[in-house]
Amino acid sequence: MNLAEAHEYIDILLDKADQPYFIEEEKNKFLNLAISDFINMHYQKLTADEDSRRALAGCIDWQDFSISKAKIIDGTAIYGSYPALSGVYGDTTATDTRGYFAYGNHYVLPKQHLYVLSLGVSHYNKDEVIDPSDGTVYSGVTEDDIIFSPTISVKNKSTREYYEHAYTEDPFNKPSEDAPYWSYIENRIVIGGGGSSIRYINMQVITLPTVEQAFSESTYGSSTSPASLTFAEHYQKQIIQMAVKRMTQTDVGLMTPPSN
Repeated sequence: MNLAEAHEYIDILLDKADQPYFIEEEKNKFLNLAISDFINMHYQKLTADEDSRRALAGCIDWQDFSISKAKIIDGTAIYGSYPALSGVYGDTTATDTRGYFAYGNHYVLPKQHLYVLSLGVSHYNKDEVIDPSDGTVYSGVTEDDIIFSPTISVKNKSTREYYEHAYTEDPFNKPSEDAPYWSYIENRIVIGGGGSSIRYINMQVITLPTVEQAFSESTYGSSTSPASLTFAEHYQKQIIQMAVKRMTQTDVGLMTPPSN
């Protein structure tokens, strides 16, 4: 179902309920509200309910960011005293659905980011190959000397826990490369534990679709090029019904009259 068909569907439901006229801009605003409500409702049940996992399948995306051995060697990705993702994925690479890195390996969230379902990191042997005085590799270091660790899962902690554990001397709570954690801080994802030696981050995230994305049918269902950030028609209809429910509860006097 495309957006024009969604508007027609709304008109039919409103006409049956003897409701006032809504212009397209107003319909889109209510659809946007309904999309947010729909995602939040199913996110709460994601781990326990198959229908919720299917409902949000189009909004779940893998995002990967990495520094290659060549980048570490050539010194073009240095932040301060070490090679960092911010030297590869600066703000000019960002979009509304894919963020960028700042302050080394801090991920600045994109506009449409909603939730992180999982986060993994891989490190490299920075202390053995990087000169801390300027972030370049030691003389004689080649790509063969750079060793990447396996990707491990990173646990989420609250901002309070992040700062409490960052400065603790308790070995069971202090972050490390083997036991990292992440937190939301100032619209960024910040990873504690081996932050300066990160060479790879992957995230499974839920992204908020725009109304145009949510009601796109151009490639939905194609095995070679499936549409992203859209919903199966079964769920598109549920979103429309949620939007109409909001619209029928709106003060008639606030609505735009139809044009002659």
